[in-house]
Amino acid sequence: MREREFASFPMELAQVASEGRTIRGYASVFNYPIDSGTTHHSQTTFVRPGAFTKTLQENRDRVQVLVNHGMDARWGMSPVAVVREMEQDAHGLRIAADIIDHPEFDPIVASLRAGALRAMSIQFETVKESFSDDRTERNLDEVALWEFGPVTFPANAAATASLHSLNEFNNAQAEPLEDESRASTLDPSRLTWVRNASRKLEEEDRDLAAMAARMSKLKE
Repeated sequence: MREREFASFPMELAQVASEGRTIRGYASVFNYPIDSGTTHHSQTTFVRPGAFTKTLQENRDRVQVLVNHGMDARWGMSPVAVVREMEQDAHGLRIAADIIDHPEFDPIVASLRAGALRAMSIQFETVKESFSDDRTERNLDEVALWEFGPVTFPANAAATASLHSLNEFNNAQAEPLEDESRASTLDPSRLTWVRNASRKLEEEDRDLAAMAARMSKLKE
């Protein structure tokens, strides 16, 4: 069974813009160096032109739009948008998707406008790959795309593209919130942002619960 991987691209590189409830930009960028190195091994990955051809031909309708790869505490595996366009061009996989028109998804629209969501990311399985002779470069020649969407914390905090496995993604998402003992190793501004975002979500959840309670009383 092939391993699921994630490749994240900064919003600027992905040329993401929102118009009303529509997201436009690139889910993936071709020929751009993606940092996939570790402390033990350094390797640069490239998504090559045409990598999504088979997905577009055979499984276009199965590709979903998720926040934080379906691991978001609020939206989970619920699709948050409907894909309207998905095509390859010289730059990458160009997409357009409409955020679902319901108040539950309004925070996504607001976050995109405010620039709070920091990267576009894809979840995929590698079907065909090739390597340079010294294996310092890896080429993704064909991938099976499962989903794409905005992520709050790409694995690489720098403004570069990054590649990571499922376990690495889970750790990157969980670390700031669940392991306060490691706060000294994190960027203080990033940790503060995480805490503020968490509080904001908690406040919104309380507001929704209060609204639901009021509506329930009105129906009685």
